[in-house]
Amino acid sequence: MQTPPDDLDARALGEAAPGKGLAREACPYAEGTQARTLWLSGYDAAVAAGAAPVTGGIKREPGR
Repeated sequence: MQTPPDDLDARALGEAAPGKGLAREACPYAEGTQARTLWLSGYDAAVAAGAAPVTGGIKREPGR
């Protein structure tokens, strides 16, 4: 997977991730980067606000 460009709002992307079927482990940013910290904090905020967390990377559609 390619790392998204740095000009994207990493926190907003993290907040949207559970709704798009992405697990916390599927963070697209490299370890040790500010973007990863922001993405993970966004993900955690979304889950704390009631979003259902996804486990195992990327949620698959039934039958795939």
